[in-house]
Amino acid sequence: MPHPVARAVRTLEQANTSKEQYEAMLDAAETLAISVSVTAAAALRGRIGGNEESDESIRHNLSTLRSALLAGGGVTFGTWTNWLEAIRRFTASHPDAVPELSEGLRGDPHATDLVDHLNALRTERNRAAHGDRPQSEGESTLRVTKIRPHLEHALIKAKFLTHFPWLLTISCSYQPRSHTFDIVAYDVMGDHPDFERREFTWPHPVANDVFYVLGPEGPVTLSPFVASLFCPQCQQMEVCYAARATRKAGPATLKSFARGHTVHSTDLGDEIRLLPDHQAGTTQ
Repeated sequence: MPHPVARAVRTLEQANTSKEQYEAMLDAAETLAISVSVTAAAALRGRIGGNEESDESIRHNLSTLRSALLAGGGVTFGTWTNWLEAIRRFTASHPDAVPELSEGLRGDPHATDLVDHLNALRTERNRAAHGDRPQSEGESTLRVTKIRPHLEHALIKAKFLTHFPWLLTISCSYQPRSHTFDIVAYDVMGDHPDFERREFTWPHPVANDVFYVLGPEGPVTLSPFVASLFCPQCQQMEVCYAARATRKAGPATLKSFARGHTVHSTDLGDEIRLLPDHQAGTTQ
């Protein structure tokens, strides 16, 4: 799984008490919802240019995320699950757009789908956020027992993530003889904090220090949804996700997956505003 998900699950596995397990489970659930959504968004964005009908649907779906990011409150757990629900019909009719995602999103009278599992976890997170947290170890144990199956099944339904590895590019150099580009990138998968380096030869260049999803048809950027940024509080680089931005010029606000710290980026604010804008009827 992408590092944020794998790390969150690892934190859950290492939790010593039921209260710690409860908090770690809710964190892992939201991290999974974000990771599924941004991976799908990147993969869909990389499909623009296929045909007019699907391009319009993809732009509309990306515009929904743009609007959420530019709204005053920014994105929430519910933003991600609602967006996944919204793309269900498109992935069902275009199953090759994000291979295996349509299986996880597909509704079945005899089985709960990915969005339903995530929504059950979101409901529990909202319950806790509004003051109804477990008051004892016993109550924590009961709540964990109730919601753990939803997280376990959601992880299974999100197995497509294992086939869309996250990469953080280090360098890109042009090879004139072959007219290709030699790429060195970190493999941002698994729970270990030290990412392994991988080498690729691709026909097109990529930007340095940018997250990419490596899909069946090649790399597509995860920016502006995910970025590696220096966290002033941690004094180190952190894997962050976009939380909100202003409608006019100004920085984007991102949060680190690991600690929830806030980081700002002017460049990513501009990138968010350049996402497809369905209301304007164009891709800016």
